Amino acid sequence: MISIIFFFSSLNTAADCSQENVTVLDQNLQVLGVLCPNSPRIDVFETPGSAYLRVSTNSDALVRTVYLMYYSFAPGNEAAVCGGQINGYSGSISSPNYPSRHPHFAYCVWHLETPKNTKIDLSFTEIFLEVDAVCRFDFIALYDGPTTNSPILDVLCGRTVAELETTSNTLTVVLSTDYANSYYGFNLNYVALPENNSSSLFCSGEKMTVIFDPSYINSLGYNANELTLIDTSCGPVSSNPIAFNVPYTSCGTVRKVEDHVISYTNIITAISTGVITRRKKIEFVMTCELDNESIVEIMYVTENDIIQESQETGKYDVSLSFYQTQDFTTPVLESPYYIELNNTLFLQATLKTQDPGLTLFTESCFASSKSNFSDPTYSLLQNG
Repeated sequence: MISIIFFFSSLNTAADCSQENVTVLDQNLQVLGVLCPNSPRIDVFETPGSAYLRVSTNSDALVRTVYLMYYSFAPGNEAAVCGGQINGYSGSISSPNYPSRHPHFAYCVWHLETPKNTKIDLSFTEIFLEVDAVCRFDFIALYDGPTTNSPILDVLCGRTVAELETTSNTLTVVLSTDYANSYYGFNLNYVALPENNSSSLFCSGEKMTVIFDPSYINSLGYNANELTLIDTSCGPVSSNPIAFNVPYTSCGTVRKVEDHVISYTNIITAISTGVITRRKKIEFVMTCELDNESIVEIMYVTENDIIQESQETGKYDVSLSFYQTQDFTTPVLESPYYIELNNTLFLQATLKTQDPGLTLFTESCFASSKSNFSDPTYSLLQNG
């Protein structure tokens, strides 16, 4: 396997991609990708065997610059294993071997996800990579989203520290190193904070998730240890950020059914004790309303009878899967799912919830001979 990493390119920005580009091809001359004048500054391609580059420019008299690194490993001598999927409220990410020297030819990708309706606050405690004005050799690339196709937040190298913030609850971190000058890499700390203000609420099919910015709670004169749900034995699961996982079936959560809507309500309280108090009595009231189409998330705070309310929307966590046999062990992965006439179908509908009082049923199901499900269609199940 050969890897090609483009660190930096300077093409004619006045030209369009049909006139000015770098095209990467595999050994069969199939196009792996095209770098245009407005492409992200970092791009990575991998292919077995050989690879080819084709550079096209227009007639403008300009200096063009492209920096790239390519390398391959013999079987049994692969690059360092690093990167992966990370989920949580807070934590740290560091380069392989940190605080010792990082390996040569490392290419690590970490995908970080925090709860919905949050953003990610990043703080690098150390960066020690090869120094270069445009980070051509060893670098850390930060993408504001779930993949390396997301917008680039920043590219870092050398000796520095940095603090950054994402616009959503996902982040991709890439570390790339070359064959020379192995230093100590990096270490960063991350924490999930409410996306738009001082608190956030997210409702899934299983629970409510509440996130507070610790500085907001501190400004009210309280800390994480003084907050509880209705059941005072249920406290926060994290202190930075202050986070609550609120189950629908315990911790004092109240369930209410009206028509086709089921609501779950709980209250986070911070109450001063003693005869004399200089702190406000605080209550955060959270409600998740679930109907058959969506979830409504409502949260408001009362500060001595002053009410502030926020509301978000979401959906049930429901999945439908086809299976090949009635023991439901081998799911069908292809989509659309094509079968012969008069064959038996096995369908499993799943609702992720902790509430034993909910019932899930399939109301209707139809089939079509066309992948876009246009007419004619054939009803397999109608009105339950």
